[in-house]
Amino acid sequence: MKERITFATLVGLVAYAAIATDLYLPAIPALVADLGASASDGQLTLSVFMLGIAIGQLIFGPLSDYYGRIPVVTAGTVLFLGTSIACALANSIEFMWAARLAQGLAAASGPVIARAIVRDRYEGDRAVSVMAILSGAMAVIPLIAPTIGSWMLILVDWRATYFTLAVFAFIILLGLRTFSESAPAIGEGGIGIRPVLAHFSVCLGDRRFIGYQTCGTAGFSAIMAYLSTVSFFMEDVFGLPTAYFGYGFALSVAGFMVGALLCSRVVMHLGINRTLALGTSLSMMAAIGQWLGIAYGPPPILLLATCSFVLFLGVGFTAANASMGAISRFPKYAGAASAVFGCTQAIVAAGVGAAAGHLYDGTLAPTASIMLACALVGMLGLPLTRAKYRLEV
Repeated sequence: MKERITFATLVGLVAYAAIATDLYLPAIPALVADLGASASDGQLTLSVFMLGIAIGQLIFGPLSDYYGRIPVVTAGTVLFLGTSIACALANSIEFMWAARLAQGLAAASGPVIARAIVRDRYEGDRAVSVMAILSGAMAVIPLIAPTIGSWMLILVDWRATYFTLAVFAFIILLGLRTFSESAPAIGEGGIGIRPVLAHFSVCLGDRRFIGYQTCGTAGFSAIMAYLSTVSFFMEDVFGLPTAYFGYGFALSVAGFMVGALLCSRVVMHLGINRTLALGTSLSMMAAIGQWLGIAYGPPPILLLATCSFVLFLGVGFTAANASMGAISRFPKYAGAASAVFGCTQAIVAAGVGAAAGHLYDGTLAPTASIMLACALVGMLGLPLTRAKYRLEV
């Protein structure tokens, strides 16, 4: 029973960013209308959240190496609970931006420390397999969250989504009581900005780390471009009513879930690098198909739905391999390496998401072009993951 609670809590930690994003996606148009803002203002609530995720990982990752995983993630979860309530009480778009930034800072504690815990406990392909299972199970949350958010919007209002996030954080706090400490080097190293910058220098000086970083960041950025515009193009392009938004969105998320769960088995046979190559290739083919479908006439919805599913499927294969491949380069300081990986990923993805929101013109063309560019960049990272390079630190 204790192991099941621990597993479910790890899934919840990995899902902080996903649930804080996907639950409120259908409510963005209602939020901006209520606060007297524009569509681009509403999209910025997603980008500032991702900026908070980026900065927060630099704080929580190294702190968890020094003070231990459990006290640090507990503090982050308490902060996540409080900032979720602050978002629910927002009375202006400016206050919402500030509250979402703070919520992102707090939410960073979940995935950055969950990745470190997995690396503490497992090695190599097994670590990827466990992380992929967690990611696949976590995908159930974004699979159902938009549907729940849609009905909350109909039955209550957009503020209810943030109160729900506070309840979610409280449940995670209860689950954390089952955890035992796993950090291997508590009290070693230093705390402050200089050690953080040193970790960046070391990690980004490792060619294989950069390769895994590129593949993981490109896949996540493609998803962010999709998330930043999906609540608008579902209605503008396909005329999908708010109540059915979640069902349309679930198809894409199901692709990620299937990819992650398949990855947990495939990686044990193919290894990290070949499984990563499979994922990036699938995403590349799907992005090309999606772009061509839009470029040559009215977008066929069946083609676009299939391409979205396959693209998310590819990212499902990519995500765990990229993160565990990168973090495994620095096993003694998994928290710091996880922070560098997650921060870089979040900063780039936030910029890509903001660009997608800014360029959105009521059609799928800008979003599809950005997703194709991300897929191309992901392919460029593959050769670096195979670089013959001996780690000297």
